Amino acid sequence: MSSDKYFELSYSLSNRMENPRVRMKSATGRTSNRKTAGVRQGTATRRAGKVTAARIMVAAKEVLEQEDISRFTMRNVAERADISLANVQYYYKTRGDLIEALFVELEKIYQQAYDDHLSTVGTSPTERFKAVLNFNFNEITSSKTRRFFVQLWAVIGSLDDFSGAKFGQLYAIDIAQLSFHISALVPDESQEEVTLRATLLAAVIEGLMIVGGEQDINSSSTRLLLKSAEALAFRIALGDQTPFPEH
Repeated sequence: MSSDKYFELSYSLSNRMENPRVRMKSATGRTSNRKTAGVRQGTATRRAGKVTAARIMVAAKEVLEQEDISRFTMRNVAERADISLANVQYYYKTRGDLIEALFVELEKIYQQAYDDHLSTVGTSPTERFKAVLNFNFNEITSSKTRRFFVQLWAVIGSLDDFSGAKFGQLYAIDIAQLSFHISALVPDESQEEVTLRATLLAAVIEGLMIVGGEQDINSSSTRLLLKSAEALAFRIALGDQTPFPEH
């Protein structure tokens, strides 16, 4: 996702967040509570403040996308946003607060990106599941996306000593989206089983971003890989019960 698009979505969404909690209905048909985090209470309530907070989020994202992880400091984020360090600290007192805010912002941005993508396809459960897969496949073949998330993993892991809690939060939106569309494919399946399949599928998608190496989505080898990944995704979603060989 480009920085310009990210800023546009970031400001648009922050403009809707007049209260600490926001109810947002997505294209999945689910309504969820989004709790703001990181940004100091009482700030970013007026237009100018929201614009500044959005600029800081864009700058933080760009540092992770384009620079070494050691450069992810409050001072460097302020420099990239072209504002003073004191101004950044007015909205986010500590680096931890900034990371928490970025984490929450990413959740909102990707939820909106999902919704925008799904608004262009039909209502068939199969078609919509394919659309969700294609969205993810396009994202994971981007070198910028790969760099950003590899560095983000290290940063958010440092928040909880890599206990896994923050990683669970990070991928909750993907698992929720996948679960919703898997449920549409297999409406009689239990929610527990659907969530299990969605979690496995999310792991496959993220794994492809790492082990797939440098990928050009237009190359024949990448297209073949993603076609196979799509087939595997449907097998996971539909609960393929092909037995394993005994020996």
